[in-house]
Amino acid sequence: MKKYKMALSIAIVAIIFQQIHQAETPLFAAERDAVIPFDGCTGFVVEGNLLVTAKHCQHPGTVTVKLQNRTVAAHKVFSTSEEDGPVVFLLEGGPYISLKLASEPPRVGEAVYSLGYPGGHWARIEGEITGGNGLGLNYTNHRIATGNSGGPLLNEQGEVIGIALHVDADLSVHRSGFAGWKVTREAVLQAKKSRSNQQDMTVRGSVVVVFSTDNCLPCEQLKQDVQAGYFDSYNFRFVKWDRQSKRWSEPELYQEFWKVADPKMDHLTFPTIWIRGTDKYRVGYTRTGRRGLLGWLSAIFRHLWKGLVGERERRSLELPPSPPSPGEEKLPNEPEEELNAEEREPPPNDSALQRVLHDLNALREQTTQTKQDLETFKQSGLLGKVKAIAILKSDQKKTLEQVSKVKSDLKAIRTEFHGQPVHFLWGLFGLLTGLAQKRFLD
Repeated sequence: MKKYKMALSIAIVAIIFQQIHQAETPLFAAERDAVIPFDGCTGFVVEGNLLVTAKHCQHPGTVTVKLQNRTVAAHKVFSTSEEDGPVVFLLEGGPYISLKLASEPPRVGEAVYSLGYPGGHWARIEGEITGGNGLGLNYTNHRIATGNSGGPLLNEQGEVIGIALHVDADLSVHRSGFAGWKVTREAVLQAKKSRSNQQDMTVRGSVVVVFSTDNCLPCEQLKQDVQAGYFDSYNFRFVKWDRQSKRWSEPELYQEFWKVADPKMDHLTFPTIWIRGTDKYRVGYTRTGRRGLLGWLSAIFRHLWKGLVGERERRSLELPPSPPSPGEEKLPNEPEEELNAEEREPPPNDSALQRVLHDLNALREQTTQTKQDLETFKQSGLLGKVKAIAILKSDQKKTLEQVSKVKSDLKAIRTEFHGQPVHFLWGLFGLLTGLAQKRFLD
């Protein structure tokens, strides 16, 4: 008898532990990550980067959503031709945590549950299938509410079998309607086909926004290169900051940039180049870096549509200020211009020490540019290597000129601080620059 009681106790403990384990399975976490509030309705992610919702929610063609701690742009790629039913958006980036589609339709009497945000709050409501053919439409004996629309209906295995559409108007009747298993699967399959055909169309039609201003030489260089046809695969839009009126030429694009890209900086540096609809941007432009910009654009879209885009670029550890409201006309801070190393001239009447620090910084930037051009050389084909050699020769000339500038600056320091113990510093720098020059020439 004691052995029986002990065995029974062990079995009860095992069942309790099993229930605890099931409550902590990744499926539960995945449900909370894959099901999101969607402008008064609900949406859910399947197939890595497809966001499903209901047609009557009336979402526009392009939207931004908060998904798994990221602000993500999404483009509508499928909408049912019926009065109501599935709508599917293609999410930028990914893959994201997703729900799985069921491999077969539900049966009448089968236990199910729906997930969503009725009233803007997370809810899991249980019920069972009471009618419908399981293919085009499902009915359940539980009531969903406003905000549930577009959310998933799942079987006991946590697999999607439908999409929340409506609830019976009679409050005494517990019945809700969902898009059926077959309709839901066909919508996802159509969206997957559209996704596979999107890459070339998106690259050709992609909008690259350039935030620029007057007296910005890199901005003008980029505009000239765009007009010369170096970036024909992309649609460039130059958004200009007017220093006198303190206004943007297209303030709505500036607002969109802050919302979607979430830049981690407290002001814009010119030019800032942004891939519209994504969180990808870069700062600065040089003529010698033209291939670098083209490669960056191509890589962004290639990886974007393959679902391999990494975390967004972080330019500062400080949180950015909130973007101005549509009625405001001023930036968080006055934008600053990003100039090439050779275009940055030190202020007049600088001391020799300030000048040498300025020229040393320019030499460092030129070295960084040379490193990037060397990487381009390594990754290019035969024709690309021929072009890269010309660029590297130009880099060589600029580097040697910059070294000469620094040497001249140090001579000025020696004159300015005559009698000071800088001779050792001068000799050490001569040795280092000689070694650097030899290595570059090699």
